[in-house]
Amino acid sequence: MRTGNTGLNLIKGYEGLRMSAHYAPCEQWTVGYGHVSTARHGMSVTEGDAERLLKDDVMPIEQLISDTVRAPLNQNEHDALVSLVFNIGEDNWKRSTVLRKLNAGDKIGAALAFELWTKAHVNNELVALDGLVRRRAAEKSLFLMPTDASLVVPTSDVAPAIECEPDYVSDAVLKAKPLINFNQFKADRRKSLTVEEKAARTRSLFAATQALSGDPSKMIISKEEEYSDMGVTVGAFLAGLLALALTAVGGLLLLAQEAPALAEAIGFSYDRFITVFDNLPLWLSGIGAAMCYFILYILVKRTTRHDIKRQRARDLARLHVPD
Repeated sequence: MRTGNTGLNLIKGYEGLRMSAHYAPCEQWTVGYGHVSTARHGMSVTEGDAERLLKDDVMPIEQLISDTVRAPLNQNEHDALVSLVFNIGEDNWKRSTVLRKLNAGDKIGAALAFELWTKAHVNNELVALDGLVRRRAAEKSLFLMPTDASLVVPTSDVAPAIECEPDYVSDAVLKAKPLINFNQFKADRRKSLTVEEKAARTRSLFAATQALSGDPSKMIISKEEEYSDMGVTVGAFLAGLLALALTAVGGLLLLAQEAPALAEAIGFSYDRFITVFDNLPLWLSGIGAAMCYFILYILVKRTTRHDIKRQRARDLARLHVPD
């Protein structure tokens, strides 16, 4: 497959045209559109000469791609790879993630791997350069662009996941993450800590000491404890409602017994008193059973919450504070 005009124009746009030979920072002479093999001091070319040199330069790259890529390529994918190899060189191409992903059949992974080649050494420091970032973005865009526009898949029904942002941590991950990773401390005991890290560990030890010596509520409340507290609140509320209902039944019965005239006035007649009295054992047993269930539920939730806090206190107490 030969490089099309789109690929050649992409290379031209990012290489730039030099009519006279230029000694590049990479310590080699360059002329035309990034031509280096025959460039020398004092050499000058026309625009036509530069284009012919460019076509000569991409021919071995086309052969290299043909020899190393086992996956089928369309014209846009081929042109994007030619531009990439033109910029990074043959040796880097052969060991690149782009080539490895392509031959593994992962074209999306290969497209993402274009972005790995955006850094260069400036003053002995590896930094991302604007020109390389832009060139990789253009090559990646061309690589992913189908040769038939009708193949473009609409994305109106697909929203990117919030986890795309690397700093975002979902609630599920936070809940599953242990409070303290002791394996990390065991594997890296000699790690020198910053002043802030030492202070944070000291505060954790102090909080653990306070928890173990007296009031567990001094510990920070976790999500599990919060859910347990919510369960205790719900159970107490329902048990309170049942107790209120039991009190109301007893009050009505007492009112009918001690002040029948008043009970009759409010609609609680003697006949209704007889009905309530006949069904009283059933009502009392039902309300009592429900109250027993919710009280047991509250006790279980409270026990779970205290177990969590005691475990955390033990974990924090085992932390080692370096000198």
